[in-house]
Amino acid sequence: MTLPGKEATIADVVSIAVECIDCGRNRWWKPAELRRHGVSGQTPLVTLSERLVCKSCRADGLPGRAVAIQAAFIEEHERRRIDAQRRAEREAPLKRSRRA
Repeated sequence: MTLPGKEATIADVVSIAVECIDCGRNRWWKPAELRRHGVSGQTPLVTLSERLVCKSCRADGLPGRAVAIQAAFIEEHERRRIDAQRRAEREAPLKRSRRA
């Protein structure tokens, strides 16, 4: 994640869940997809929700500013990938033994 005393930035995350509090619309975005909103790798996560708006709410004439974000950090993503790989390795011998 980040060092103590250092803010988390976009460069520290694998993906970001963006949810509109008003309409409930949500979407997972990769950091590269946020560049069109003026976001770079050094952008602090705490300022990200200020930059984003909900397109659905805007289309309905609402402000669309009630946006919440949740970040999946690199370590978390890596841990999930390794866990999935271990499960697959454990299940592989079971599948082979059933065929025999």
